[in-house]
Amino acid sequence: MTIEQAWRSTRPLSVLGTAHALPGAPVGSLDLIDHMERRFGFRRGSRARAAAQRLGVRSRHFVRRFAEADEPATPTNAALAATSVEGACAAAGVRPQDLAYLIAHTTTPDSLLPAGVAAVADRIGFDGPQVELRQACTGFANALMVATGLFAAGCDRPIAIVGSETGSLHLDPTTLDSDESQIVNLMQMGDGAGAVVLGPGGRTAAIEASWFACTGRQRSPGIALAPGARHFTHDAVAVLRSGPGLFAAGAEIAASLGYDVAAVDWVVPHQASGRIAAPLAAHLGCAVDRIAVTADTLGNTGSAAIWMALDRLRRNGIAVGQTALALGAEASKFMVGGFAYRHG
Repeated sequence: MTIEQAWRSTRPLSVLGTAHALPGAPVGSLDLIDHMERRFGFRRGSRARAAAQRLGVRSRHFVRRFAEADEPATPTNAALAATSVEGACAAAGVRPQDLAYLIAHTTTPDSLLPAGVAAVADRIGFDGPQVELRQACTGFANALMVATGLFAAGCDRPIAIVGSETGSLHLDPTTLDSDESQIVNLMQMGDGAGAVVLGPGGRTAAIEASWFACTGRQRSPGIALAPGARHFTHDAVAVLRSGPGLFAAGAEIAASLGYDVAAVDWVVPHQASGRIAAPLAAHLGCAVDRIAVTADTLGNTGSAAIWMALDRLRRNGIAVGQTALALGAEASKFMVGGFAYRHG
């Protein structure tokens, strides 16, 4: 896997505040399977229970109740994103109106046009410039590239980035018996949003370096949502096989920037599995107890996962002066992205 053309940045960005938002109470994976059996006549419950055990996702949060095969989101993607941006602004001590730019990234917006970020801006009372990236698990990394460019161009006010997903809306319970990939999606995906407010320069808490690379040229997507399609198609075998290589590529880029995965205090990987810590530690050669895992109780939240995990680490785990390495991996077209963070 080549990473020669990875985009790298060593411009420090101050992390002024982070937050995340979750819809409703957690739903246990086994309870969810029981519900699918009762409500939709799901006949492959034993297969789903085995998948739940293998993935190590005990519970998730959803914007739907799975009362019907097709139902609206409560709350919406934009509502989750707005809540997390407001929380990050509060943590940063700024008002949404003080932001210079609002950058969003998601694969599951409430609408394609206008962009979902417009609804987020409406909710938080923001009249400034905004953009939405249509990207999943490495959307955070491309958003950082945009923010870095804005600060390099002279921006001296805070910029907010928010990743949000409501992927449960794209799961059709009536297809679970006929489509193996939907069972994996059912047992893996969760809904939520995470946000960060950034400032120029590197103050006490900072992203010191960031990167993004694509490795999927001429490869079929590992996960996709076709135009007009109701649910994601998921090549779980290809995704599983590609995972170690994607994480290794991210670690290689980080090392080229001076951040050895074995030397940092924490590793924040994309949250593809609640059991990711042990195999990733063995693959990368780092301590298993230094890998921050949230997927066991939040599931795979796609575009929101890294920001949500960073917020939880900042609240509950990382000490002042410690470093964390975010390693994003996206199976849609096999992309990698990440950043080095120092807590202050």
